This record gives sequence, C-alpha cells and structure tokens, in this order.
Amino acid sequence: MDTFGFTKKKYLSLSEQGQRTHLIRWLSSVYQRLLSSRVTQEQFRQIYIQYETVAAWSKRPCPPMPDTGDTTQWLVFISDAIHGLRTASGQTLRDYDLLDRVITGDRDIRPAKGPKMNYQVALDGLRSLFNIGSIYRTCEAAGVRHVILGNCPGKESQKVRKTAMGTQERIWEEKTCDLAQTLADKKVLGFRIIALETLSDAVPCHDYHWPEKAVLLVGNEEYGISPHVLQTAADA
Repeated sequence: MDTFGFTKKKYLSLSEQGQRTHLIRWLSSVYQRLLSSRVTQEQFRQIYIQYETVAAWSKRPCPPMPDTGDTTQWLVFISDAIHGLRTASGQTLRDYDLLDRVITGDRDIRPAKGPKMNYQVALDGLRSLFNIGSIYRTCEAAGVRHVILGNCPGKESQKVRKTAMGTQERIWEEKTCDLAQTLADKKVLGFRIIALETLSDAVPCHDYHWPEKAVLLVGNEEYGISPHVLQTAADA
C-alpha cells in the first residue's frame, strides 16, 4: 500500500496549499489502489494511521476510522477527505460554468409530449449537476424522453438547465425518493432494468441483446449504483 512519503519536517516546510495538494495526491493514489486490488483490514488500519498522523502534524481534524473492512466504505471515507481538502484549497470544480451562455433562439423549444421510444433513463443519486444536464442532452439526442430522478436534482436547478441547453424542455421528469420501488413498478409495466455498471459479470454493450422496452440505470459518479437499487436490475 502506498506510503505518505514525507517526514513531518519536510511536510510542515510546505505552504498550507502545498500540504493540501500533496495530501490530495496521496489520498488519490490510495483511492485508485483500492479500486484495483484487494486490501486487508490491517492495510486499511495502516492507511488511517498515516492519515491521522499527517492530520495531527498540520492540526487538522481527523474523522474516526471506518469500523469495517468494506472497501466501499473506505472509498467513501477517502473520497470525502479529498473533497474536503479540495474545497479548502478552492479547487472545487464548477464545470457547469464552462458553458458561458445557452443559445436557444434558433430552436423550436416545445414542451415534452411523452416518450418517443420505449427506453427510459434512471439516475441514482448523481452528484454533479453538470453530468445531469449532459445526460438530458444525450437523452434528447437519442430520442429518450423520460428521465427518472432518484434523489438528485432536475430541471428546477439553474445549473442543470444551463448544461442541458434547452433539451430539458423536451424531457419528462419523474422524481422519486425510493428508486428501487419505482424500478420495481416499471418491471410490472414490462420494462427490463439494465444497470450501466462495471460488474465482473457485466456484458459489453456491443455484445448485449437490447430489448425493445427498458430502463437504463445510471449510478453515482464515485460510488456507483446503490446495492439495493442494483438488485432490481435484470442485466448489467
């Protein structure tokens, strides 16, 4: 497992920004290692001891160690630490501002009239408003007219509208606080639930026999599809 690589003296000789930058790089390397290999409980403990030690050097608060050997919980712990450091460094991404204006004057913006094909897209707790807006654009281009929002914002958000660039007006929104139940109801209506997820037994999209009626399930950018929601999927 990757070690921090700095002595206390060397680390404290850096500026506060430099300290955060190095810590972000180290945590990111640990995060990538967790994604690609199995880690023992003892290795998890060593990761935390290093993080706790560095936090004490710079007198930063350190959250308690996850009381589990579950890799997913450790990924959440490290991801939250990285996000906190980036925010403190002013590095929080505002990727929706990459689009400085929305041009819709040359388009016929009409209210959505319902699905034009028997495919729907379900979003499970997406974090980035930029990603949600981009998915609206992709759905509109592909002819998908129905998006299910599971615990994530929709076109009421100005930032989503900005990146959707007007396509949100041609998409039906269905909001739910219980995505698993909503997908179960869709199955009763004849929809096949397909998880877009990197599972060990997942079928490559170009080899998959696509049904005529389905819901494509998309998970959180970092943590993927929630386990209880994933159980509703017939395929991945």
